[in-house]
Amino acid sequence: MPPYYFDIETTGLDPVNDHIITMQFQKIGLASAKPEGPLTILKSWTDKKGEAGLVEKILPLVMSENPFGFVPIGNNLNFEYKFLASKIKQYENLDIDVGYFHNRPSIDLKPVMILLNGGRFKGYHLILNKAGSGSSVPQWYENREFDKIIEYVIDETTSFTTFYNKIYHLMFNGDLKNNVLNHNRRLDDFV
Repeated sequence: MPPYYFDIETTGLDPVNDHIITMQFQKIGLASAKPEGPLTILKSWTDKKGEAGLVEKILPLVMSENPFGFVPIGNNLNFEYKFLASKIKQYENLDIDVGYFHNRPSIDLKPVMILLNGGRFKGYHLILNKAGSGSSVPQWYENREFDKIIEYVIDETTSFTTFYNKIYHLMFNGDLKNNVLNHNRRLDDFV
C-alpha cells in the first residue's frame, strides 16, 4: 500500500467555478513515514492543456483499479476530492461524486490536527507550522508569481510530511502501542 502525500492549490474554494493551479504528491514510506520519492508538482501554467492536462495526468493514480496503488495522505482531503470530482466530470465526462474518493483508502489528518488544537476547528492548520498561508496562492497565480507558488507548495509539503512523521512515530512507538493494546485487552475482559 503506497501512501502518497497529496494536495492541490486552487484559484478559490468553489470546485465548479474556480480552477486547480497545482496538484502535488510525494510517496511516503509505510514503515518510516518519511518521504521516499521526489515531490511531483503538476503545474497548470506549464501544461499545454492547463487544468485539463493536470486532471488527465492524475486520473490514472486517483482512479486506478487498484485502490491501494495510490493512497492519499493529507489535510482536509475532502477539499481535494470535491475539486477532483468536479473537474473529472468537466474534462473526462465521468459522472462521479465525492463519495467515490471517500470510498477509497486514504488518511486524512484533519481530525488529529483539530484534536491537537484543543478540539478547535479555527486555526487547526497552524499545527503544521508552515511559513505562509494558501490564501495568497490565487493572487500569486493572477500576478504570474509562479516561483512563490512553488516555494509555498514545497514548504507546505515539508511541513506536512514532518508533522506526519512525528505523529506516526508517536503513535507507533513501542510504549504507546503496547499501552493501548494492553488497555484494549483489559477492556475486552469486561465485555
